[in-house]
Amino acid sequence: MEITKTLAVPAPYLWHKILESVLFDARKATGKPLRENQLAGLTYTKTFANHQKATLQIMDLVPNERYEYQTRTDKNTYTVTYALTAVDNEHTSLTYTEDMGSKGGLQAANDMLTSLLLGWGRKRNFKMMLAKMEEEYHADDQSAAQ
Repeated sequence: MEITKTLAVPAPYLWHKILESVLFDARKATGKPLRENQLAGLTYTKTFANHQKATLQIMDLVPNERYEYQTRTDKNTYTVTYALTAVDNEHTSLTYTEDMGSKGGLQAANDMLTSLLLGWGRKRNFKMMLAKMEEEYHADDQSAAQ
């Protein structure tokens, strides 16, 4: 899955919003408060709502430009990349890429079917989340101006 969208927010703002989530998730999984400069290469085990466990590793972290992580389960490997490009001081192009590798032919077929059935909704939800980030930025901007 790939989504590219230009947002009416500066790159540092979008980066901060992404990293807030990453830091929260890492702290929840490790029990340790972490800073951005401690995230590159970090590996930890994450337990999902369905009690499935996965190993998550932060593969790449370039402030205001790129965040990539990999999640490995006994059935799949997911690689997610957020690539940010500052268009100007108030606009950022974001490319979100999600790749999945499956272990075994039956698992690959199951994953492809699931992706087809759920992909549209996941894209829609992701775009809604981005729109919410834009709204928050502009609401904060209006508050600061008053």
